[in-house]
Amino acid sequence: MNNLTQDVPESDSTIACHGCDLLISLPELDYGQTASCPRCNHLITRRLLGAHNKILALSISSFIFLIFALPFPFLYFSNQGKDYVISFADSIFNMVLMDYFSIAVLLFFTTLLIPAICLLSLIYVLVSLQQKRLLPYTQPLLQSVFFLIDWNMAEIFLVATLISFIKISSLATVTLGLSFWSYVFFIICLVAGLSLLDRYQIWRKVKVHER
Repeated sequence: MNNLTQDVPESDSTIACHGCDLLISLPELDYGQTASCPRCNHLITRRLLGAHNKILALSISSFIFLIFALPFPFLYFSNQGKDYVISFADSIFNMVLMDYFSIAVLLFFTTLLIPAICLLSLIYVLVSLQQKRLLPYTQPLLQSVFFLIDWNMAEIFLVATLISFIKISSLATVTLGLSFWSYVFFIICLVAGLSLLDRYQIWRKVKVHER
């Protein structure tokens, strides 16, 4: 890890540390290098070989799994000879039927719509960076990705589902459906892709393509 210093050439980029707001002149990193703040040791950026191609592949895979999570059964219940099937959409629709409309809206946005917008926007940005010139709206879409990431609650929904599964399994026979496993793989690919996404490096690449 390279600790950043403030005596690098002025031509290098200047960035504020997200940990302590120290202004730092940041040199261009080689692949495999990371940079941290000299004051608080907060990780500023890291440059990984082939990171954007990996993020693109993971984003496409994640979006495909999200699509597959919608039409198929999410959970099967069997109790006293009666069988019940719940899809992902049913979990939101049932909230409306129980007069929890605000929760249903929040669930729809944070577990489905916002992750889908993030993935589509990220795919568009990464495809744009592979072109000779940036595609229209690349910068606004990249800004939306970093804004919406904090509103993604897909992992929390999955944890809540698993907790409910443990409680219900003592009362009925529960089987996980294809939609559930698709949603699990959607989250795995989403988290893996976002873990490789470096805000500074991708914005730097956008600025380079603008020249």
